[in-house]
Amino acid sequence: MSKPIVTRYTVETSLKLSKPVKIAHISDLHERNCDDILALLRRNKPELILITGDTFERYDNKPQYDFEHRPVKKLIINTIHYSNFLLTKITPDRHRAHYINALRFLREAKKLAPVYMSLGNHEEKLLEKDYRFLRANGITLLENADIALSIGDFHFLLGGMSCWDYEAWLPTFLSKSGYKILMCHRPEMYAELLTDSGVDLVLSGHTHGGQVRIGKKGKGFFVPGQGIFGKYAHGRFFDGRLIVSAGCANTVFFPRLFNPRELVMIEVK
Repeated sequence: MSKPIVTRYTVETSLKLSKPVKIAHISDLHERNCDDILALLRRNKPELILITGDTFERYDNKPQYDFEHRPVKKLIINTIHYSNFLLTKITPDRHRAHYINALRFLREAKKLAPVYMSLGNHEEKLLEKDYRFLRANGITLLENADIALSIGDFHFLLGGMSCWDYEAWLPTFLSKSGYKILMCHRPEMYAELLTDSGVDLVLSGHTHGGQVRIGKKGKGFFVPGQGIFGKYAHGRFFDGRLIVSAGCANTVFFPRLFNPRELVMIEVK
């Protein structure tokens, strides 16, 4: 896998904070060995670590697509899905998906700062052993749930939105007052559900940076959930209210081109 980078963003608030708050945003570990991301975390000393989905591989049901009139799209998506199988068979052990990689990452991250997680599309069916590990290691999973947090004099609500069954919880979260941060794995859901929601900051992943970046603006070629040259592959959108991580791992046989893996560091002022 390519060497990761640190991408830094500053989020301005109307709150009167005595000092900035440093938040690390992690996404799309996919049970890969991301010790290099851990090294960057240690160096950057976050006060809070937010992980926005696809940490584990619990993706039992392949998505069903209507491809009757879209053969090219069928070819592209099937190639991406099944190349993941090839990757796990022919790459060195350090690049393969393995449950122990996710456990090690979470355990080490928790030593640095409080860790909060939401779920991605690859975590459709977490196992009981996953829940036991998270509880035993003090890692908080927000599965269509929210919690009030404070870091110094920064008081806010943190929500974790899953890719399914969020309909009952989301309106309740949106109706609450205070500064709100939402972990939402799929960035295209912002345009569908959150544009006028009043959420101050949404953190997403899922896109893997578009796999291949093209042109001076680095547009992602194939963006999961959005298709060819999807709008929200990586970066900031909607006046800075949506931050999309390019993710921490490569999960398909085709390499990431001009598209480094990244740790996102956010300074809230």
